[in-house]
Amino acid sequence: MKLKESLYIRILVWAYEQQEAGFTWEDLTNEFKLNNKQLQWVQKIFRSNMPSSENLIDHLFYQNDEHTFVITAKGTSAAVQYLNLKEAERSGKRAEYIAWTAISVGVIVGAIQIIIGFLQLK
Repeated sequence: MKLKESLYIRILVWAYEQQEAGFTWEDLTNEFKLNNKQLQWVQKIFRSNMPSSENLIDHLFYQNDEHTFVITAKGTSAAVQYLNLKEAERSGKRAEYIAWTAISVGVIVGAIQIIIGFLQLK
């Protein structure tokens, strides 16, 4: 069963993809169509009142009546770990497919050799 990625993961990866260009809360809200309850949750999880080193998203600058935010080193680390995990998962599935193919070919070749050997004895 394939689980849908959580809002946390989707926001984390999206913020990571924005890199140094940053984003506004409006960009974030529009991208994920967040309601007020979800927006409060996002603010609490990604940018709380704890030390800025603990935040996943932090304020970069204020210009033209807009606050711009970026992903922090901690957020980047979490996003990279998640993306590496997903890549390892894809690689594992490919390796499993190749292994099953090799086993199947081996069984078929072995069966053919047995049949040919049996027919040569007659």
